[in-house]
Amino acid sequence: MIIYEYPFNELVRSLLRLEYLFDRFEYFVNHEDARDQHAAIAILFDLAEITARADLKSSLMKELDRQKSSLMSLKNSAQINQDALNRTLGEMDAIWQQINQTGKSNTGILESEWLNLIRSRLSIPGGTSPVDLPAYYAWQFTPAENRIQLLKSYVQPLQAWNVASQMFLRLLRESGKPQAMNAPSGSYQQMLSGKTYQLMRVFVEDPQLIPEISANKYMLWTRFMISDGLAKPKPVGTDVSFQLSLCNF
Repeated sequence: MIIYEYPFNELVRSLLRLEYLFDRFEYFVNHEDARDQHAAIAILFDLAEITARADLKSSLMKELDRQKSSLMSLKNSAQINQDALNRTLGEMDAIWQQINQTGKSNTGILESEWLNLIRSRLSIPGGTSPVDLPAYYAWQFTPAENRIQLLKSYVQPLQAWNVASQMFLRLLRESGKPQAMNAPSGSYQQMLSGKTYQLMRVFVEDPQLIPEISANKYMLWTRFMISDGLAKPKPVGTDVSFQLSLCNF
């Protein structure tokens, strides 16, 4: 099952991007081949830029406060597992404190002369070749353990963002239950009647089917396209069965 996600606000969009980047960084950085670690270095710059946004930090802290207040209202409810609730509240408190104390957690990346030298060449085709950056080329022959440790040291100050995005998105995803839907001739619409959602999730089985999603507080719309990896995706002309989950926490 392939899951496509559509954020209804900028905070969720940013956290989805962070989740994506941290996942890719962990994949590439743990490979001993320096060519994989080159991809991890490029991701470091994306992580530094996103986490530098003051508006993202403010929005996340406000949302954590809102979610905590919502959970606190469930205290002493017989229908709620109080142990699980207390663990979640404890997680949220810890993350709130970590994010609040992060400060300029990306300073190590942004102020590294070595990283900035590489960054300045990334936009040039072949700009990080041995001809252009012999010092970077030499670094690739140092022990893999040292290279991995160095790159992880740059991302370590950002780990609070990694934990926060994982926890926030986990709670958000768990708030929605997938429902079986049908898209006549590949198109599906649903009125939302002003109800607020934060995330839309579309589940499909066929990897050739690609949902084009658009949504606001009044209506959501999904048109399924088909792609063979060669030509531009084309609209599906047949009915499509899929699952839809609307999440709000």
